[in-house]
Amino acid sequence: MQHGSRNSRLISYDDSVRSPAMAIPFRTDSLEGSTPRSSYEGIKREMSKTIEALVNCGLCELRLTAPKMLNCQHTFCLHCLEDRWHKQPDKTYISCTTCDTKQLLRDADLASLPSNLHIDNMLQMMHPTPGAGLTPHRSPVGSYQLEKKLAPGAILQCSKCQTVAETQMDMCEHCMSMLCAICWLVHVDELARQVGQLEGQLKSAVENLDHKLIEYKKRFEEINDEIRVCFRNKILSLQQQQTELLDASQGILNDAVCSHEVVREKIVQLQSSVGHPIQGSHDPVQLYLKLHKNMSIILEEVSLWGRERVLFSSEKLKVETIFESQNPMKRQTSLAPAHKHRLHPNSSEASLMYFYKHHAYKPRLLWSHCQRPSGVGFAPWNHELIEKPLLYVAGSECRTVFGINKINGQIMQKITHEELSYPQGLAFDGQRKELYVTDKWKHCIFIFSHDGQLVRKVCSKGDQPGQLRSPEGIAVAANGSIFVCDTGNDRIQSLSGTDGKPLAQFGRLTKDQLMAGSQTKVSSRMTDLKNPTDIAVHKNSSVIVLDAGNRRVKVFNKLGDQLLEFGQTGTINGQFQYPEVLAIDPAGFILVGDGGNTKILVYRPSGQFVTALGSRGDSAGKFNWISGICVSPDWEIVISDYKNHAVQVIF
Repeated sequence: MQHGSRNSRLISYDDSVRSPAMAIPFRTDSLEGSTPRSSYEGIKREMSKTIEALVNCGLCELRLTAPKMLNCQHTFCLHCLEDRWHKQPDKTYISCTTCDTKQLLRDADLASLPSNLHIDNMLQMMHPTPGAGLTPHRSPVGSYQLEKKLAPGAILQCSKCQTVAETQMDMCEHCMSMLCAICWLVHVDELARQVGQLEGQLKSAVENLDHKLIEYKKRFEEINDEIRVCFRNKILSLQQQQTELLDASQGILNDAVCSHEVVREKIVQLQSSVGHPIQGSHDPVQLYLKLHKNMSIILEEVSLWGRERVLFSSEKLKVETIFESQNPMKRQTSLAPAHKHRLHPNSSEASLMYFYKHHAYKPRLLWSHCQRPSGVGFAPWNHELIEKPLLYVAGSECRTVFGINKINGQIMQKITHEELSYPQGLAFDGQRKELYVTDKWKHCIFIFSHDGQLVRKVCSKGDQPGQLRSPEGIAVAANGSIFVCDTGNDRIQSLSGTDGKPLAQFGRLTKDQLMAGSQTKVSSRMTDLKNPTDIAVHKNSSVIVLDAGNRRVKVFNKLGDQLLEFGQTGTINGQFQYPEVLAIDPAGFILVGDGGNTKILVYRPSGQFVTALGSRGDSAGKFNWISGICVSPDWEIVISDYKNHAVQVIF
């Protein structure tokens, strides 16, 4: 069977396009101006022109025989549908070639498909019987009753049985067929059968709608579960933050109580000394001077104790210690001439001690173009424009690392990234010309090239080897490995500089961390560390750690074996109140920035206290909270001040 272009025939239910009932002229009567035969041929030709296109099958392109209608209301020959159905592998449905709609079959007999009565009527009208004009009137049962307003000799003919009569016949409002009383009953039965099929389609539609409702409800159950999980995680996170803030608040209180007990004990000891008469002493004058000196120190400590204000910031979710200040720091860059010295890395400790004690440090640069600066450091390579190393400053609030000219404070480079959230510590790899930046809030390390491009990012949030929690200080060894203060996990980790693979860990390690380290062959050492905040590597052998929580400086080898520790809590020179950062000078002297005492404390490599630099204030040469420190090869000291929003270069 050859198939041409498909014809589409949709049944219209619009009364405006229905053809009126036809009056069939009687064969024996002649029309005016023509014979009965010529009149019949004229009507046939006229009708053929209007309905020929509608009575062709879309499959065989021939006149429809036994037309059957699909659910989409397209009509085809019964034998064409059967031939197409037998050729397809799946017998559960029949598809329409016009619109590709698939109709499920309840019965394998395609003859049970509904007939297209409208097309049937058209096919029969192709062979009309002559008659006269009829006038239709709507009956109460949905048909037209054709009353007899006929010309003399006209008759009516049934569209089904071809019965002719002069009595009244019914015309179907649906298919416009003229039916006798018997054929009308058969026709009504056919319509009733089709109505039964509509009932089945409605039942299927209800089942489909109910199934969609069930799926819709299931989707909302999933959404509700996602909402519950999301808020459960947020509540757990808030509870964890609450615990951390309560611990921080309690830690500040414990430190204050401890400091109070220390001062109180000194007062008791001095009271005991004052209670003894000086007349019988070997040198009463020296004893008197010593008592007065100790008295002055104690009175100073008493006046300073409790001077700070502890506040809770609900916006930042942070407990802050604020020290009162009177004079706002001037927001300007100042420059003082440099002074030459004769120090070098191999200088004797005696000459270095003399230098630190007697050298009059003066501010060379006061740079205040960054809110809340933290880590600072000199790059071990020269900048191409000034042919000198840049001073890099981590701007924690502005999420940017600035590269500035230490001579005039000019910003030569800005390094940032869309994922960089809170830059804290800085370190440099001179061989690769890479800058390492710890992100305290993202719990990872960003590695940038010397031109400011992000090269890679290592580590993620967690407590297992290779994971970090609120990292701060960072240092790079000569072999390219990284030592980072895993502050939130109370430990130090040594990582590969290329991929962040864990190499060693030491600190307050949990059982799980020790087991994970053993499984991954990571060297692990248990040692007492509490919130380590800064770290430095000296001569690729010793690792110096600022144990801020314990107010101690501890020296380890690369595997985490402790070699030395020093420091104690207090407010006098040489003691720590809130130490946060440290640096190593070219000769190995250790400089500690104490935010609580607002001083730079200098120690020999052996831990012996040398001197203290600076004081509290807002002007040049004074500090309010030391948040970063480094020493240049020329013994220039760079200090970042978190509360004064400034960076100072002193020499």
